[in-house]
Amino acid sequence: MDKDYLIRLIHEYNPQIRGATVAVPTTYRDLFSEIELWMIKKQAIAIVGLRRTGKTTLMRQLMVGQEGTPVFFSFDEEETQKKEVLVFVLDYAITTLHATSLFLDEIQYVEDWEGTVKRYYDQTGLKFVVSGSESLEISRAKASLAGRLVAFQLHPLSFREYLRLKGADIKREPAEMHDYSSMEQLYRQCITRKEYFEQEFIEFLYRGAFPELVLEEDESVIRRYIHDLVVKKIIYRDIPAIFEIRRPDLLYELFRYACGTSSQLFDVQNISRHFGVHAGTIANYLWYLRSAFLVNVAESYSASPAKRVRRNKKLYVTSPAIACAVLGYGRQQLTSQVLGQYVESLFAGRYFWRDRYKHEVDVIKEHEGSLVPVEVKYQNQINQSDSKNLLFFMEEYDVRTGIIITKDLMEQITRDGREILYIPAWLAAMAEPS
Repeated sequence: MDKDYLIRLIHEYNPQIRGATVAVPTTYRDLFSEIELWMIKKQAIAIVGLRRTGKTTLMRQLMVGQEGTPVFFSFDEEETQKKEVLVFVLDYAITTLHATSLFLDEIQYVEDWEGTVKRYYDQTGLKFVVSGSESLEISRAKASLAGRLVAFQLHPLSFREYLRLKGADIKREPAEMHDYSSMEQLYRQCITRKEYFEQEFIEFLYRGAFPELVLEEDESVIRRYIHDLVVKKIIYRDIPAIFEIRRPDLLYELFRYACGTSSQLFDVQNISRHFGVHAGTIANYLWYLRSAFLVNVAESYSASPAKRVRRNKKLYVTSPAIACAVLGYGRQQLTSQVLGQYVESLFAGRYFWRDRYKHEVDVIKEHEGSLVPVEVKYQNQINQSDSKNLLFFMEEYDVRTGIIITKDLMEQITRDGREILYIPAWLAAMAEPS
């Protein structure tokens, strides 16, 4: 370990030490205000999420305004991913720079980092903020740092954040999908720019997951950025660095499969036959993809947790933009059918619903002790039959309000004594997360 090199790195990461101004973006992710509340508390903070979604930028923004001396260090370089490097950085920051808070980026690469942080946390009382691109490692750390660590997930950009970065955000009161009056008010604010928001929504699906691509127009740059700097780095570097992966090529092909079948039911046995490998391998590899924030899995809703476990699940790619890049889609290939599949992925949550008669509702949300069923019908024409499955669910679970996400239709109707809200996808994507 070259100590002079590490000292130089520490100073390069921290120009504020020599009195220089650290330039940080003045547009903030939604998560910033939530984490900021915890900066005055003793607990260490962990920020996890997909590569290139802005964890480092968020940490830099949190450093601004901190009392005393905040010190930043990144473990993204392979030669720094050693426990002795972490110890040296901490000792140097504390004894030489008199750090009052420590911001440690991509910490998951360092073996037993949680043990080291725990020791310094207990002995010094310093404020720690760490980030990582691997949820399982942070989950293990939470067990080791019980009571000392609170974790936050930084998701890919939401449509609201995408518009904000483009300078097109609108002044508004909070709007929630299940509250039609608030959505109608938001709709009225946007109506004069409706075509703009519709087009930007499609652009968001194509490239909107990552802050650095918000203003990028070149399709080849967009695809290569996502494919090479996000997907390939995760699959061929990040995951193998933590898990024992014998077949990264299979892991990549499994992810391509997930991109192509996003929002469909899946069965591990069927996928194992498709790839000609053991079902246990597929199950493990899907877990790795979930841990690295590349895919999500939804369960079929039931009041019985045991039934949820037994039923088939749905597999979703984390962001439509990632699927478009991996599958090589250009803008001209984003037909209504393709977009419909990924609009559902965008709104997916923990649950969908499917009964023994194959009635299915795309998304089941839980809100303040009640259920909100959501159907995605991203198509030019909406028929009465499109609400059939929604009504089946609403009757079975005695739910008063259901939502159909449409391509264009904005309407509130009552059918069979139950309220159905038709909300355009671009408008629904502006709603507050529930």
